[in-house]
Amino acid sequence: MSSPFSCSVIIVAYNSRDYIPACVASVSDALENIDSEIFVVDNGSFVPILEEQKKAFPNVHWIVSQENLGFGKGCNLAAKQATKEILFFINPDTVVSKGTFQRTLAYMASKADAGAVGCKILNGDGTLQWACRRSFPSPFAAICKTIGLSALFPKSKIFASYNMTYLDPNVETEVDAVSGSFLGVKREIFNQLNGFDEDYFMYGEDLDICLRIKKSGYRNYYYPGTSILHFKGQSSKTRRFRTFVDFYMAMLIFAKKHHNYHMPTFIIALGIFFAALIGVFSRLVPQWWKMLVDVAIVGLCVLLYSLAAPISCKVAGVLALFTWLPLALAGDYVSSKLDGFRLLKFLLPSAAAGSAVSVLLLGTEASIVAPAIGVVFGCIFWRRLLFWLDYFYQIFSGKAKRSILLGGSTDAIDCWFDRYHLKPGLNLLGCVSNAPEKVTEENREHLLGGLRDLPSICKRTGCKELLVLSDSNGFRESFDQEWVKSLGVCPKLLIGTENNSDYAVVDLNYFY
Repeated sequence: MSSPFSCSVIIVAYNSRDYIPACVASVSDALENIDSEIFVVDNGSFVPILEEQKKAFPNVHWIVSQENLGFGKGCNLAAKQATKEILFFINPDTVVSKGTFQRTLAYMASKADAGAVGCKILNGDGTLQWACRRSFPSPFAAICKTIGLSALFPKSKIFASYNMTYLDPNVETEVDAVSGSFLGVKREIFNQLNGFDEDYFMYGEDLDICLRIKKSGYRNYYYPGTSILHFKGQSSKTRRFRTFVDFYMAMLIFAKKHHNYHMPTFIIALGIFFAALIGVFSRLVPQWWKMLVDVAIVGLCVLLYSLAAPISCKVAGVLALFTWLPLALAGDYVSSKLDGFRLLKFLLPSAAAGSAVSVLLLGTEASIVAPAIGVVFGCIFWRRLLFWLDYFYQIFSGKAKRSILLGGSTDAIDCWFDRYHLKPGLNLLGCVSNAPEKVTEENREHLLGGLRDLPSICKRTGCKELLVLSDSNGFRESFDQEWVKSLGVCPKLLIGTENNSDYAVVDLNYFY
């Protein structure tokens, strides 16, 4: 089926090297038989896209910026080179389904008044990202979202207007704005509006251009006839604090430019500032429990030491400070990982420094080293204990499905297997390959056999998932999907990162 429009797909990437191959591969597949072009802007990444990755996708126009221009300016840079009728702006941490562009272009052709169109955006687990369609922000809507009223009353048009959760996500509708994670706009309209407003850096550009589109007499539509998967926030993970600043500054810019709230700007700014504090707080709360357990460990060690020798509150405070500070700097309190012995290199020097401060400045006995060392190993112990409890829970509860990797002949997979062969949510049994004789020596210890041996391997291991490894160039070994499914095994695409501390697993049925 021919497409009613030609299109240019623009992807602005910042430190998204590990997700770009899967994204571009899915985009290329979805653009089959469409007059199209793809632009990828490597936006000042300190982890730049590799030359071999670029060579793997010769159909892509690669644009390299030496500085991080921000989302809007990066998009505008590529849009100036685009030649097709429709511009699609999508995030690098996404994969699109096979019919995404064909169906969206057909929908836009049916809506003569369409300015911008967005589709259904799903999380990696298939759940809906409610931000794929939303209303323009107002003080009341922002307050309802910030204090949780929108979550408490998701079907209320009054309290849940921010993300419009009262709307059926499977019904097309006119909306105020759609998400910049996937935004289609006619190039003629985009050029009339001079593109994205470059005053914004990373957030707010989509809201701004959608508002300007509506003011120009066009409409914005949410179209759920197709979908993309969005592994939200991959770029922002490398600049966490700055992300908060960018987001709330964008809200302030939007409020000053487009709305008259009949109140002084400083009051709006103050409200946004407190919303930012709540946002930061909400991100940190889930991991505060670690800090509380560490408090208990410090308290227990101080209590045991005090049975033999008196200890002041100041010394207890020093021990606590020299425990929390290195763990905070190591990122332990913002990570759900239960790191154990890796933390020793942070805790031992800090314990020595804390002991020295206690002895030299507070006049404590040198024996204070004993509780300091006790705190170090106590903090390590409870983390390892919880790790093992979670390890066995994941296995025996069936939450960590027994999985086999398809790969190994072209890409090193040894990094996917830790000492216990268990990543969060994954129980990796080993790997299979179409060409087992070509599997590298470092991967051979994980080799269970050839892909043709999968029936017998599944029978003896109880494997439930075949994870198809997408390497750094987007390559993945071929297989018969229906045959794999007939074995009672679910085929999924494994999109990894350089150190595999973060990754995405996508049901391959999504692509067909």
